[in-house]
Amino acid sequence: MCKFYRMKLALSCLLIITIYPTTILLAQQINFIDKFNAINLGEYQKKNSPINSFQEAPLLQSKVKKGLIPKLQDRLPNKEDVLVVSPRESIGIYGGEITFNATNPTSFGNTGFTAWDQHLMGYTTNWEVLVPEIAKSVELSDDFKSAVVTLRKGMKWSDGNAFGADDILFWYEDIVQNQDLPNMPRQLAPGGMKVSIEKINDHQVKFGFENPFPSFSLALARFSSGFPMAPQHYLKKWHIKYNKNAEALAKSEGFNNWVDAFVFHYNGQTGQNDFDINMPVLKPWQLTRVDEFGNKFYERNPYYWKVDTDGNQLPYIDRQVRLIVSEPEVVKLKVQSGEIDYGFYNLRVEDLPILKAGEEKGNYKTILWPAAQGSMQKYQFNITVKDKILNNLFNDVRFRQAMSLAIDRSDINQTLFFGLAKPRQWGVEPTSPFYEDWMSDYYASYDPQEANRLLDEIGLKKGADGIRIRPDGEPLTIVLWDAIKRIPLSEIVAEYWRNVGVQVTINPSTREAFKQALIANEVHASVWFADVVAEKDMYQRPIWFRPPYGIDSTPVGGGLAWREWWFTKGMKGEKPDDQYFIDQMDLVGKWQMTKMGSADYYSLGKEIVKRTLERMYHIGTVGEAPEVFVRAKNLMNFPPDEGTAYINHLVSGHSDQWYLQ
Repeated sequence: MCKFYRMKLALSCLLIITIYPTTILLAQQINFIDKFNAINLGEYQKKNSPINSFQEAPLLQSKVKKGLIPKLQDRLPNKEDVLVVSPRESIGIYGGEITFNATNPTSFGNTGFTAWDQHLMGYTTNWEVLVPEIAKSVELSDDFKSAVVTLRKGMKWSDGNAFGADDILFWYEDIVQNQDLPNMPRQLAPGGMKVSIEKINDHQVKFGFENPFPSFSLALARFSSGFPMAPQHYLKKWHIKYNKNAEALAKSEGFNNWVDAFVFHYNGQTGQNDFDINMPVLKPWQLTRVDEFGNKFYERNPYYWKVDTDGNQLPYIDRQVRLIVSEPEVVKLKVQSGEIDYGFYNLRVEDLPILKAGEEKGNYKTILWPAAQGSMQKYQFNITVKDKILNNLFNDVRFRQAMSLAIDRSDINQTLFFGLAKPRQWGVEPTSPFYEDWMSDYYASYDPQEANRLLDEIGLKKGADGIRIRPDGEPLTIVLWDAIKRIPLSEIVAEYWRNVGVQVTINPSTREAFKQALIANEVHASVWFADVVAEKDMYQRPIWFRPPYGIDSTPVGGGLAWREWWFTKGMKGEKPDDQYFIDQMDLVGKWQMTKMGSADYYSLGKEIVKRTLERMYHIGTVGEAPEVFVRAKNLMNFPPDEGTAYINHLVSGHSDQWYLQ
């Protein structure tokens, strides 16, 4: 398989070096200044020319004339509380529609630009600066154990109803504290600490923390925790506390109970699972239609609360379409035909020659953005898998070391990444303050002899066919789940593992099937994105450093019983049989309560990374490779082509200021 891919891509590699030298150079540039900025109008006018009037899109002007919505001045917040956005390039043009892709109706896709782009706090593309968003301000106490969040007076949901402190209280008291509904996002309760919220007035709430929480503002800007609010005026009718007939209402809509109905309608607030077209939002676009294929159609929010420096209400673009395209080859075809205006899902370095060749016809530009990842993808074994023999094997660090040493990362780099990546172990990338020189090379050299020795030492003898024999006499076979469409890479890794006597069957699955298999504890091994290793994101969401891995989301490394034990503080689930796991979870929790930039912040951060690497629960392949991205040539105010140091640039795309030229 390795030879096949190398032959297949050799010519492509030559082509890319010939026709793409500039982009390759740009991909190596990590640092840049994002010209985007946002400031409350009251503060803006102290330093700049006053904004005396506001303008709106022609689409909304026509709705005002028809009496469908109020006049603009009645839809915006109080004037001093309107948020002013300084566009990256220029003042935009109203109108138009753009399309992005996702893999399935509930996948993340490229929704960072639409569904995930509005939080209490925001940040520039490369995390350099925190800026206000839904919250006008966030003020932490001197001891970091409380914070006052001030909201924008006169701000409204997309249906015209007032937004305020009661929407935060409803989220906290009636959703978070209801045991049947979603729990507190882990980023807002690091280490599982207790959090309280009290209303000060209609536009102010006070967060209280059991322990110091110096990164609270950063937590509010993180995409999966930035929604501590819900439109209580809309959701109450599905909540059993406010509607005694909630069960009957749920069943009339086809749900089993009120909880299922409430979650369905509530999901629109948090992004990818938005299916209720009537769910009020604070985002620049609101969902208007979902077709039979799961494609989603969005239209501008008439009550959006941002303007540009000329007083034009944002967003500039009228509509967005979230197109479901599951197959990578189809994604490329749609990009080449000009049907996708921006995206990176299912686009890879190996696609560069094809994408570059189609730019003129498809009227798009191919971009290489550097990824702040120590490894592009990582492999992991389920340390609590149901199969007891595999369970014991996967928990032996010698096995994980052997599997890592069996991989020829240089071959992978040349075969799939045109030599643009760096062969290395999983972990933080070299610009991280927690990086040490030994980390990249830790059990990352290609050493099949040592890999075989370790497997022999464990007692796994080879059969006549070269496949090792389990203690029960059966051939050692591992099912490798690939739910992120990295089949070429997984095939190469599988071949290397077969070469040292471990038979591998690749199971290309959907994410939903993978999730269900994890819940049943049947997954042997899997491949996943190696994200969340950039410093600030790691600090807020250390999912790969706190076992069972993925504890803050789906635990892709397995360990569901341990996860439940952790979340319930020992009331349910299974206590880990290795003290390392308990100590590591406590260590991460302690680290998240330190002030960013302090001596403890650096010392604890380094210790966490070191301990994780030494345990070898993640096996990396290559890292520091560029991400492939495409965008329509006429799509303006887009994030800078020179790249971003943070892989999750989608979340801070600030798409409300994009426009079509």
